[in-house]
Amino acid sequence: MERRIVSKRFVTWSEAKEIMHERIQDEESGVRPEQERTWEYLKEFGVHDPQASREAVERIMELGVKEEVAVNIVSFCPRQPGEVRLILDMDKENRYGEDVVSKIMEIVEECRGKSRQEEGEA
Repeated sequence: MERRIVSKRFVTWSEAKEIMHERIQDEESGVRPEQERTWEYLKEFGVHDPQASREAVERIMELGVKEEVAVNIVSFCPRQPGEVRLILDMDKENRYGEDVVSKIMEIVEECRGKSRQEEGEA
């Protein structure tokens, strides 16, 4: 099967897990070793609801955070403001105040809560 790139965007681990799951189901010739390793990693760390993750990324981007950084924040799902600051330091062009860090913590906690609700419904 020939594949070609039609677009690129950053995705959270949860979104990547959903994409990998679809690809693994569609693979007729089996799963390659690197796909299997990726799948095992994403099963462990892509634990949040993909839709809630994307919504959190969009909300964090509304605060002026670059998509790449917002995706990393949501993927890592930090529990402490210091962890958020470490991830924000990826963006060397911008500096973010404590108000942004606090809002990001709220968004991440909401995302975590939505994922717990999804688990309870499953």
